[in-house]
Amino acid sequence: MLPTAFVSAAAASAPALRAGPPASTTLGQVSGMHQLDSTAFGVTAGLASAVCSIAAIGALSKHRRRPVISTTAIENSRAYDARTAGYYVPTPVINWQVDPKTPVPGSQKACENMVGADVEIGDGKPWDPLGFSKLYDRNFEFNMVMTYPHVQWLREAELKHGRVCMLAFVGIVAQKFFHIPGYPEAPDWVKALDVCYADKTATLGIIQISLFTMFVEGRYYSGDTWIGQMDREPGDLGFDPLKLTKTPGFNLKEFQLKEIKNGRLAMIGVASLAAAHQIPGSVPLLDGF
Repeated sequence: MLPTAFVSAAAASAPALRAGPPASTTLGQVSGMHQLDSTAFGVTAGLASAVCSIAAIGALSKHRRRPVISTTAIENSRAYDARTAGYYVPTPVINWQVDPKTPVPGSQKACENMVGADVEIGDGKPWDPLGFSKLYDRNFEFNMVMTYPHVQWLREAELKHGRVCMLAFVGIVAQKFFHIPGYPEAPDWVKALDVCYADKTATLGIIQISLFTMFVEGRYYSGDTWIGQMDREPGDLGFDPLKLTKTPGFNLKEFQLKEIKNGRLAMIGVASLAAAHQIPGSVPLLDGF
């Protein structure tokens, strides 16, 4: 509206700029005067139009600025979600649930109550210098789309990688000194999988391991950890064939802490083995691996 009003006002005042020249003015002088007047008017109109355009863009940007989402608005939206389904309803990035669940904040608080979050380094507080445990809660302050994962997903991933690396570290070291009869020998652990696929018996073993992994991953699918609403504790697959947790006086949290610490150490160990293999001499005591 501002540029239009300006053009209208400029058009109304334009005749004043085109007032006739004195009678004694020659034709060339008249033409020059008209040209100067037109140039001055064009420059003035251009500058004013640019200023008005910048002002209009600033006003539109102000109106389009993302509103600050208050806690009350979030709570009200959750309470009346079935009737309103308003802007403030948090939603997953991909809605994979058969029975949809409404995400709620609480990732950082959950991290404070997890085993192994505060030992040795945290001095009683969770050690999270990069703020990964806070990312999920930031979703509710940003756009209410669960782009960043809950700390429950992070713990599930940590335990899974730790367990894989514990098995991998033992396997890499053991195959250097021991050999199971009937299976092919592969002194270089990087080429071990290719050697297994070249042998029929070893290939059958890989297939068995793959099928078992598929069954476990499907049975204990951890998709709801992304929004912190999984129906089990992270890492709990119900695997306790020796019934250790049923033993009187068994300290579950102590063993959970041991598993986490050994898993973290194993991840560092496997990374060290990989570095020593690719860059010989880069890791002390690991030459030859």
